[in-house]
Amino acid sequence: MEAFEGKNAVVVGGSGGIGFEISKMLLKNGAKVTVHGRNLEKLDRVRMGLEKDNRDFCGRVETAVFDFVREDFDDLENSELAEKIKSADILCVCYGPFLQKSLDKTSLSEWKTLSLLDYALPGFCVSAALPGMMKKRFGRILLFGGTGTGFRQEFLTNAAYAGAKTGVGVLVQSVACGFADFGITCNGILPGFTETEYQSEKILEECRKKMPGEKLVSRESVAGAAEFLLKNEDFNGVLMKLDRGWSPLNLT
Repeated sequence: MEAFEGKNAVVVGGSGGIGFEISKMLLKNGAKVTVHGRNLEKLDRVRMGLEKDNRDFCGRVETAVFDFVREDFDDLENSELAEKIKSADILCVCYGPFLQKSLDKTSLSEWKTLSLLDYALPGFCVSAALPGMMKKRFGRILLFGGTGTGFRQEFLTNAAYAGAKTGVGVLVQSVACGFADFGITCNGILPGFTETEYQSEKILEECRKKMPGEKLVSRESVAGAAEFLLKNEDFNGVLMKLDRGWSPLNLT
């Protein structure tokens, strides 16, 4: 029997990047997976591609569309995605925009976007999932912080983003503390700079130079860490650094 056989998983931001690798990992472990994305056509391609690559995935891939960029954030509460989250046994929130800008150049619109999508979004998803998990007395929640956001510190070039992601750490440890007796675990991964299709080559090259060994973290490595945390109920409230020892001191 696979580790997550019979479990319903929802991966917010599961159609690409880290989220796609986590969706594949959950499917390989027997879960029924709802893959969220912003575009229905892309989601259909993702679903068909997964089922074509592995026949064992057939019938276990569902999709949910919600476009955080074009739709009103308040509409999320009554969306198909929210309904899927309410019945989830496993919730992974991988979606969240990155912004590299100093504070003197960050606009009101950017502040609003980062606050909503990097903090309020995982917060709402957790709040929506918890009642159902409490009834079942089982739940696995995985959230994502940012590079170096495991504790409060100073950031010169991405303080708005890092501030929201540091808040995610508070959310992770609050869920772990408050809901462990219901069989619910909540952990976070703080990946170093990771290679995904969502960043330009210029930004990826800048990030690569900042990493030890000038090597970006792979999406597969992040999915492996996610599997490790989700399978073991003894991990609860963990903020796992996955950054090959990255430190601001690397930049001096």
